Amino acid sequence: MKITRSLENETAILHTQGRRWQESDNSELLNMINDTIDRGHLKVLIDLSELPIMNSSGLDSHIATMKAVVAASGDLVLMSVNDRLINLLRVTKLVNINKVFDLEGEALNHVKS
Repeated sequence: MKITRSLENETAILHTQGRRWQESDNSELLNMINDTIDRGHLKVLIDLSELPIMNSSGLDSHIATMKAVVAASGDLVLMSVNDRLINLLRVTKLVNINKVFDLEGEALNHVKS
């Protein structure tokens, strides 16, 4: 998975791209999250529009990401999540603790409020 970061005012947007979110991506994502938090960006959007699959290691990484952002009193939002990933979040009950939006504008409006 490739991860790039862009900024929209005080919000960091992490764009993911690749075939799947898996164990080998964990350290890169967590490093990116920690660097984002260290730079003072506590509102983080993860764009999953170009990431079709997440395996169990990806779920572990996602939970670690949520913990890091919450520990910093931040806000983590998922956006552009495909049906396959939404179903995975539902089965694992993570959909109940994640903020998920279809569009970037909706996600940005959420973190601005």
